[in-house]
Amino acid sequence: MPENFYRPSHGRTLSWYVRLVPPAPLKGQPGVREFRKSTGTSDLRRAKAIGARLIADKLAEWDQLLAKTKAPATGPRILTADLIDHICARRLYHWMRLDDEARFDGDGYDDAAGAALVQLCQVTDQSMRSVVQRGKASPEWGNVLDVIDFWCGQIDCPVERTDPLYPQLVRAFAEVERDAAGRLLRRADGEATPTPAKPAAAGATLSAMTEPYRDYKKRNAGAKYLSTSQNIWSRLIEHLGDVPLAAVKGADLYDFLEARMRATERPWSMKHAHGLVKRTLREVFSLARTRGLLVGGNPVDDLEIMPQLTAAEERSRMKPRHPFTDTQLTTVFTSDWYRVGTVRWRGKMGKDLGARYWVPLVCLFHGNRVREVLQLVASDIGCAETIPVVHFRAELAGEQADLLAVGAARSVKNVATERVVPLHPTLCALGFVEFVQQRRQADGEHAMLFPSSIPAPGGRAPIIGRAYEQAFLRYVRDELAFGRGFGNHSFRHQLEDRIRDAQRPGQQWPAGMAQAYTGRKRLRSQDVGRIEQEGSEADYGRGYGPTLMLEYVKTLSFDKVTLPPPFAAWLADSNL
Repeated sequence: MPENFYRPSHGRTLSWYVRLVPPAPLKGQPGVREFRKSTGTSDLRRAKAIGARLIADKLAEWDQLLAKTKAPATGPRILTADLIDHICARRLYHWMRLDDEARFDGDGYDDAAGAALVQLCQVTDQSMRSVVQRGKASPEWGNVLDVIDFWCGQIDCPVERTDPLYPQLVRAFAEVERDAAGRLLRRADGEATPTPAKPAAAGATLSAMTEPYRDYKKRNAGAKYLSTSQNIWSRLIEHLGDVPLAAVKGADLYDFLEARMRATERPWSMKHAHGLVKRTLREVFSLARTRGLLVGGNPVDDLEIMPQLTAAEERSRMKPRHPFTDTQLTTVFTSDWYRVGTVRWRGKMGKDLGARYWVPLVCLFHGNRVREVLQLVASDIGCAETIPVVHFRAELAGEQADLLAVGAARSVKNVATERVVPLHPTLCALGFVEFVQQRRQADGEHAMLFPSSIPAPGGRAPIIGRAYEQAFLRYVRDELAFGRGFGNHSFRHQLEDRIRDAQRPGQQWPAGMAQAYTGRKRLRSQDVGRIEQEGSEADYGRGYGPTLMLEYVKTLSFDKVTLPPPFAAWLADSNL
């Protein structure tokens, strides 16, 4: 290890010294400086053994400091032939550049220093010959592995000894050590042996795009979509390893997609792999090219064909989404979810009785996505054309809601999701308007209707309403035993069925009204021919007013569903 063993140039001692530079994250910290210490012997073989212990002790000390400072750790790199060449080229250049600095930039070599250099090169050559000849049986094997690991750490390219190509790295590293020692011996004999050109920096790896992509995507994506996109990229790194971006080929992506589509646990559907996954991968590699981290084409463009599944396999991978039946809805509204004194509801769901009572009911009558109601604030409820209305939207007019203070943000799925619709009369009869007024009086015009929706501060990816969403899903799926495919989305699907059932000759809803009420951009394929749809005229004018829409909303039938008592009575009856 030429950069770690040296003899002082003053010539007053023949003992070998060790020298160690602290890791970059520790530089400048109090008490941390370059480590130099004598081994107490002029015998290089003995010095190496003593120095190895000194180095190990100092590295352990610095590792403890690194752990305290929580310095970001670099994950292990997956070895490739190109990466092995890069590691060895950096090593050869390092040898030769150190000699240049000592020979030409410093004081040069006197007789003692020259003899020490020759001894160092000869011992190195013998050690590396032993490793190449005898492999793991060589007494130098363990020392060489330590040198490799240390060197790879120094150049910020840590590798694992369990890597399949690690033996190739050992052999190539031993050869380059011998090559460097030979070059220095020829210089010692007076030959003008040139220093090779400095190797180009190793290509950026897949993990180098994790944070840049997150920063890019979070500007226009909701927390859930952002998390899904990041998960796709993380799974690619998990599958391929943290390889250089430039090393990824179309064939690698094909294998990755096929592996995920045929995984034993939570396999991807073909629709998901061909759609969102492919778009995400293309986006990340395109961002890498734009930032100059990837030279050449986008590997996604090489996917001229995609892995396929049979129709039966595809159906088995699709997540079912079933509508609640009237019987199931009655079960929900008469279950422990609607019992105030039930001790099982602790934490946010035990305290936010408003969310427990109102969220299922709003979803029942409006068929909204669950986060559309969980992010409502008092100012979203108002009057238009003398009737109560609810405004599903992302932006607020004026002052923002409290949830913005913890880094969360309201969001909508698309433009069609933003809508002003009449508040269903049954919600009004149950006391929803009075509940909103109480929240407004308690916490202001923009008070969150359901405080449990506000994420805890300090979260990395705060999502509005996570506490409610997960609690309700587990309750209906597991405790009520509705099973897979039932959850918050089941309210939306049951309302679509009621809208379909409400269509009668002469009473058919006007074109586009069903989509305007539920916030759907397009008509579902199963509704074509039964519910009229709008064309480009949907983009013109104000759309349907709440008064006209209310006349059609009243035709929806909920007669077979048993509802809870009005909110005020529900709270007052402690026996429920």
